Amino acid sequence: MIVVKRMNQCTLAEVTLAWNRGFEGYFVPVTMTEESLLQRLGREEYAPSLSVVAFADGEPIGLVASGVRTINGKKVAWNGGTGVATAYRRQGVGRRLMEETLALYREAGVELATLEALRQNEKAIALYRQLGYEVTDRLLFWQRTDALADRPFGDVTSAPYRLRRGIPQEAASLSFYEADVPWQNQWPSLRDGEAVFVEDGYGETVGYAFYKRTLDESGKPTAIVLRQCAVLPGRADAEAIVRFALAHVWAPLELACMRSTFNLPASRKLVVSVLEQAGFQPSGTEQVYMIRPMEQGC
Repeated sequence: MIVVKRMNQCTLAEVTLAWNRGFEGYFVPVTMTEESLLQRLGREEYAPSLSVVAFADGEPIGLVASGVRTINGKKVAWNGGTGVATAYRRQGVGRRLMEETLALYREAGVELATLEALRQNEKAIALYRQLGYEVTDRLLFWQRTDALADRPFGDVTSAPYRLRRGIPQEAASLSFYEADVPWQNQWPSLRDGEAVFVEDGYGETVGYAFYKRTLDESGKPTAIVLRQCAVLPGRADAEAIVRFALAHVWAPLELACMRSTFNLPASRKLVVSVLEQAGFQPSGTEQVYMIRPMEQGC
């Protein structure tokens, strides 16, 4: 018999076992220790009261880990991982976990439920559709690994903008901050990330970009991952602003390292177009973004 409990009713050892069993043999396997899982749950603001763990004969066999944030005045829940142990897949456990999750969302007054799923995981996507989710966007993982010595964003040294470096949280006050993106690209999930802000000649912020860097022992970047890039709507020079921002995100351009995007919405067509012109190509990974409006009073 399958029993489902809230995560806050389980021990850390049980949650860790459920996580590791649930994602074993998955498209992107993620193995956790108790310590690393505890750090991840706290760092990424999961909500144990909205997360569930499945048990079979007293053993944890899967979970749905969720979080919740207020976005544009609405209570939005995000599914940060759904996994079921290999021996229990295709037996309705995933559906049971998701149904229990949606019930908790309703109880908590959630207005929108969101999740990301790998595009090739057609069975999971079909299940989510059956439960009321709809695909609203494609999420791109593009990359370029060589040096950008060809200056693919043009000569930005003469551009009429000023660059200011900061942290992602600073963008929250901007009128054009994009809050309705996958949860890992929202500023609360990027407290260890970096940001560049583009200002025009009048000192107005007209664009920004979020990114994360991995550095080697000497302090040189080995990987730079773009998380967001946005421009103040209505700007005739929008493409130039994007080019200016990205040229500084990817700096130093003469250095060869892994430069990539993470869950970049395909609907951000200008950013995608600039990256394509700059020689970035699909990495082979792509996700879909799915949203479900929640019924109220149920």
